[in-house]
Amino acid sequence: MRGLAAGRPWCVAALVAVMSGMAGVGHLPGVSQAHAAVLESQRFDDNVVVADRTLRLNGLGLRGVAWIKAFVAGLYVAAPSRDPGQLMAMQGPKRLRLKIMLEAPSKELSKAFSKGVRRNEVAAVQGQLGERMAVFAGLIDSLGTLKVGDALDVDFVPGQGAQLRHNGKAVGEPVAGEDFYRALLKIFIGERPVDARLKEGMLRGRAE
Repeated sequence: MRGLAAGRPWCVAALVAVMSGMAGVGHLPGVSQAHAAVLESQRFDDNVVVADRTLRLNGLGLRGVAWIKAFVAGLYVAAPSRDPGQLMAMQGPKRLRLKIMLEAPSKELSKAFSKGVRRNEVAAVQGQLGERMAVFAGLIDSLGTLKVGDALDVDFVPGQGAQLRHNGKAVGEPVAGEDFYRALLKIFIGERPVDARLKEGMLRGRAE
């Protein structure tokens, strides 16, 4: 898969369709219930620590179309739940993690985030989020090319905001606002998610 996008415009176009919700996904394999969850060979630890708080993996979902697989997404929270409203309203740190499976320009991902916010928020809320969304998109754009195997984390830390991390390294400053982080989560688990099966996987829950 590495280098697949380079020199093949049709592949980048397919990625745009995958990330922006213009195409569906195939069957999702089962998720391991051992010490780590695995989906499409992408391994996610059961627990992570964000802002000195241990978070648990809520579930995993694949974003892809046909044989083109863009990323696997996982959500970490303090108390796993199958209720998206409860997850988005939950207080304390959270982590949204994407494991990249297709090399492509990072701008395609930032465009997908921006489109997802527009899809899920009314015009008034979009206006409130607009400047912060532009800052967040700029942080993603600064990554250049996303490589197969890259890990992107969007951590929410109360009092600080949404911190983008690329392979564990902080990118820029946090983007303020719990409302902003909720808007990002809606792209994945809101009423109008980028993909229903991706949402289903991320809400699957974990065995005790």
